[in-house]
Amino acid sequence: MLTLRFTVTIASSKLPMSDIVAVFWDFEHFHQALMLDKHGHSGHKKANGRLQPKMVNVEAVMDFARSFGQVLTNEAFGNWHWMARYQQPLALEETTLFHVFPEDQYTPADVFPQMVARVKRFIQDNEDVTNVVLVGMDDDCVQLVEDLKKLGCHVHGLGTDSLKDDVLREVCDEFKDYYELPGIKRPNAPSGSRSQDLPKFYLRVAAQQGVRMPPPKIMWIGIDIYASFLRDFGQFHSFKELDDECYNQLSQDVPGATMTEVKKIRQVLFKCYLFRPSEDGLISFQEDIQTLADIEDCYFELMLKRIANNLREPTDYSALSIALTGADESADRLKALHEELNSKLEEEQ
Repeated sequence: MLTLRFTVTIASSKLPMSDIVAVFWDFEHFHQALMLDKHGHSGHKKANGRLQPKMVNVEAVMDFARSFGQVLTNEAFGNWHWMARYQQPLALEETTLFHVFPEDQYTPADVFPQMVARVKRFIQDNEDVTNVVLVGMDDDCVQLVEDLKKLGCHVHGLGTDSLKDDVLREVCDEFKDYYELPGIKRPNAPSGSRSQDLPKFYLRVAAQQGVRMPPPKIMWIGIDIYASFLRDFGQFHSFKELDDECYNQLSQDVPGATMTEVKKIRQVLFKCYLFRPSEDGLISFQEDIQTLADIEDCYFELMLKRIANNLREPTDYSALSIALTGADESADRLKALHEELNSKLEEEQ
């Protein structure tokens, strides 16, 4: 990790004695969130692998920090290769830049381990710090906030809706939305239909997580076909036999359906642990799979883990429903299942 120091001497009157403030930015993460606010999910492409526009009003953020007292340190973490346009405003605010190299040029740098270690070390070494301002962080930093509170600091968060920070907002002593700062205007809704853009994005996330889907409506019909196997067959001699029967039924509902789509249906359901080998070598369903709803729940749980749990922003369940089924009717069901899954994960931890 490289550290760059921008220092500018600015004429000013002496500050009165006040609380001492430390400011820490997950800068690249915050910049990307503002890109998403402005451009929708096309902002992911615009925010990677190219020289970046100035989205963050650094002075406004620092004015927010100075409202709590005298700033002792102002430190920002990220991959600065594409952030040259921020050089002047960061220099004017005497920012220490920590450079973290990303895995590749198309993904943001993972600053979390270095940043958390640095924040804790700085606060432990500077006991006079009374207020910490965290900019652009998400729910991964909840434990950091708790640790800072134990060290006697008041913690102030600054973020935006495009960050996955619902829990962080609750644990901070104060949380401010970036667009509530003086002089900051919330961007208009991205051009184009968000409801059309998001489902495609969610399917790309699924593919990145190893789940390659057929078209959503075909997947949903395929699940219904597999439910008919529960009633009428129950066991198959091979996956080829399973695919052939699925193809016969799918072709009746969707003329022009392909065997490739049939195999994708089966491969997705295989990842749901839907099947089990029986003692005589036949392929059958797991014993707890009894109904269409059971298969749907297995499918939804898989996709929630592969998609929703790998997003850096809140899940749009209507868009996720469209991505998984071709319609938005399952949004409430997906939300309830996701909350249940997250509760189980918290209990296990």
